[in-house]
Amino acid sequence: MAMTWKAGVIGCGSIAQYMHLPGYAKCPGISLVAACDPVAARRREARAFAEGLRTYADYRRMLASEHLDVVSVSSPNCFHAEHAIAALEAGAHVLLEKPAALNMKEIADIRRAVRRSGRKLIVGFSHRFRKGNLIIQKLLRDGAIGEPFMIRVRFAHAGPYPGWAKSNWFYRPRLAGGGAMLDMGIHAIDLALWHIGPVRSVQATARTLRKKIPVDDNAVLLLEFANRRALGYIEVGWTSPSGFNGLEIIGDEGAIVQDYTPPGTVTLTVGRISPDTQSKARPASRVVERNACAGGWDTEVADSVRAFRRGTDLGAGIDAGGAALAVALAAYESSRTGRRVNVASVR
Repeated sequence: MAMTWKAGVIGCGSIAQYMHLPGYAKCPGISLVAACDPVAARRREARAFAEGLRTYADYRRMLASEHLDVVSVSSPNCFHAEHAIAALEAGAHVLLEKPAALNMKEIADIRRAVRRSGRKLIVGFSHRFRKGNLIIQKLLRDGAIGEPFMIRVRFAHAGPYPGWAKSNWFYRPRLAGGGAMLDMGIHAIDLALWHIGPVRSVQATARTLRKKIPVDDNAVLLLEFANRRALGYIEVGWTSPSGFNGLEIIGDEGAIVQDYTPPGTVTLTVGRISPDTQSKARPASRVVERNACAGGWDTEVADSVRAFRRGTDLGAGIDAGGAALAVALAAYESSRTGRRVNVASVR
């Protein structure tokens, strides 16, 4: 039997309390021993998740004292690189909340720390752990819809605060680095990259339409993929209590739709797209999964720990985090300038 690993968490706000802390507390082969947050109330709340949990106000003291095997970094975005690098250098594997960093220099710094440390890092793209997206990956690998040429993603809800977040840091540019596009959009971008491939360029508009906040509350992105044979559309928002949430992928031989309305469905439609105007399309649809929302936060910690024990980052390491961030940064640049921006130009 594998030896018990010691786990710690840096940042004890909402995402830690919804996912990281309970995830480690129930994970086989893991002992949740430490947590860190500069806010005393967050430290008190964290102690409810594990008996005898030691809490710290300073992450440096925690890392020096505890000799942890795995660390979650769930602090505000502007601290992700600093905290991830420190945890790696302390000898821990790292589950790093998204976005992985706020600029490409920080991505490069994390990448170097991963290489130096010999540890693994997984970026917390929780949608990759959902049953529906794992099924879509298999359908695409198996050629169920032929070559994909279009992806549409819409992720929207009422926003992180009030009612979910423990503070207003999501709405503070210095701490968050961006608004809805960096919070929810980074998930949508990652799925587009994962399901379709690298993005060549992006045209985007990010705006603050309804909330009196200094960051964007809605955004729309148009993607051109690197092979020039696929396009994508992403819509994200913090002002939508209802409406479709999910994604659609269209290929030469059919389409896949994932509806995120719990418990979630994945529907496969087959029927060839042809330029022949004399041929009638005869599509056939079937639901291939009726519990597509399973997984995600419920399994992310345990799945990541298993991956660390096997010596893999599940393909969701710092390169994936950097690729998604580069598209998001290009999108913000496009929104500022009104021009299409090549992702490769992002530095």
